[in-house]
Parts: sequence; C-alpha cells; structure tokens
Amino acid sequence: MTLKQDPRCYTNVCVGGLWYHYDHCSTRAYVLRGGATPEVTLEREPRTEEELVNMLQSMTPPV
Repeated sequence: MTLKQDPRCYTNVCVGGLWYHYDHCSTRAYVLRGGATPEVTLEREPRTEEELVNMLQSMTPPV
C-alpha cells in the first residue's frame, strides 16, 4: 500500500513482535510502549508500507 504523502497521516505496523508508529513524510519511527518510546531513524522516507516494514525489519533484532 502506498503511504499518503501527508504529514498528518501515520501508520502503525508490527515488526518482530513490536508495534511501531511512523508519521508520514519523515524518517523517524518509534516503538509503541507504555512510558519509554525508543525511536529509530530510517535511512530514507518510505513510499509504501512494505518498504517501511522492510526497513524496520533490517533494524529489529530477532525476538
């Protein structure tokens, strides 16, 4: 699915047992957890949800 190029939009995806929140039009995502929310910086802005998941998988150690 193509991600909307609108900074008001976001996508939540589960990767490696962790839920990530991604604000569109950025290169940052963070883990959805109560309290601490570890942030990751993506290598570039993803254009599709599949691309986003692939980027996050490459950064997430196996559970």
